[in-house]
Amino acid sequence: MQLCVPRRSGGLQRTGWWLAAFVAFVSLAVPVRGHAYARQEKNGDDRVGVFSTIVISEERPAADVVCAFCSVRVEGDVHGDLAVLFSTVTVSEGRTISGDVATLFSTLVLGEGARIDGDLATLFGTASLAESAHVGGDRAVLASGLGFAVILAPLLILVGTIWLLVWVVRRVAA
Repeated sequence: MQLCVPRRSGGLQRTGWWLAAFVAFVSLAVPVRGHAYARQEKNGDDRVGVFSTIVISEERPAADVVCAFCSVRVEGDVHGDLAVLFSTVTVSEGRTISGDVATLFSTLVLGEGARIDGDLATLFGTASLAESAHVGGDRAVLASGLGFAVILAPLLILVGTIWLLVWVVRRVAA
């Protein structure tokens, strides 16, 4: 399908390339500009890992940390966000994560005096916080068993309704 708009002279002008140029500009220029400003505010480098172990030390702090199927040991400070999937995160005593922490199907352990300055969101995992650990923003922890049921409930209702409709139609048709 091609996008066409009428010209003032009465003919049609194809504008698909205008739309493509606009989308390309927005998708390339805007994130690069935003990322440049974000990097100026953070100390350290971004860490990304898959099937590995990421260690953030005092000598080498991190900006943002993203990890899937691995473990993260925070022995230094994280000056950005931390996001993990199917992983284990251990924050040592007295360490700080300046941004938000998001975990999915993961385990989070905060030691004594550890801080998360942003929000904490744990979905289908566990969060073990020491007595003196601090979360500066909102805290949302949805445990494994109940959380999975809450997410699946709308799907089960939809499937049950469709099954009931099929059953009624077959019953009436027979």
